[in-house]
Amino acid sequence: MFLLLPPSETKTRPGIGPVLDLDALAHPALTAPRATMLRAAERTARSRGAAGSLKVPASAPELVERMAAITAEPCAPALEVYAGVLYDALGDARGDAERTVLVTSALLGVVDADSDRIPAYRLSAGSVLSRLGAAGAWWRSRLAPIARELAGSGRVVVDCRSGAYRSMMPVPGAIEVAAIRERDGKRTVVSHDAKRYRGLLGRALLTAERVPADAEEVAHAGAGALGDGLAIELQGATLTVVDRG
Repeated sequence: MFLLLPPSETKTRPGIGPVLDLDALAHPALTAPRATMLRAAERTARSRGAAGSLKVPASAPELVERMAAITAEPCAPALEVYAGVLYDALGDARGDAERTVLVTSALLGVVDADSDRIPAYRLSAGSVLSRLGAAGAWWRSRLAPIARELAGSGRVVVDCRSGAYRSMMPVPGAIEVAAIRERDGKRTVVSHDAKRYRGLLGRALLTAERVPADAEEVAHAGAGALGDGLAIELQGATLTVVDRG
């Protein structure tokens, strides 16, 4: 099974650690484009209007300074760096030999959540880089071979990413996870809580005794593990978490 996650805007900056080593990251075919993106990120961070280009909030100007020297920032395992609602819900669940957790990253393309060491970067799919343009669009063609590899692996692919990161690396045949709220027979799309639901589902899939092999087994593994008031519906290749609480 492959579990695809989005990155988090919130990240925990490692106190100490080695600097980024591109040669040590999974998916070595991305080494050259990663180096190009890193140069562009540092160049953009040193330019006028950097905060707007990098989507850095006015309340955290220090993030621009850190991005200007991101290759000198300390690194830690990805699941210790990514934070926020989804990763809180994922908890201490981790991948194994049969379950691989991948994070789509505007800085590094794809990150193996269990093995890769990364810095606490500030870059999103919508960030606009000097000479490269929008990060998500720039990565799309460069990540296409990995998407094809995942689609042809014979393993089920569960896509818990948001729309911007799905567009960055669409994977044919992946099970897309959506979330809705149901009240008095009316259904509405949820966004913030959707992150928590996807994290809970990811945890259920990573800790299930049996590795899911298809969409029905993914739904079965998630059913009953999401907590009171949450149900799962499966329609085609879309798995929807329904909040009836």
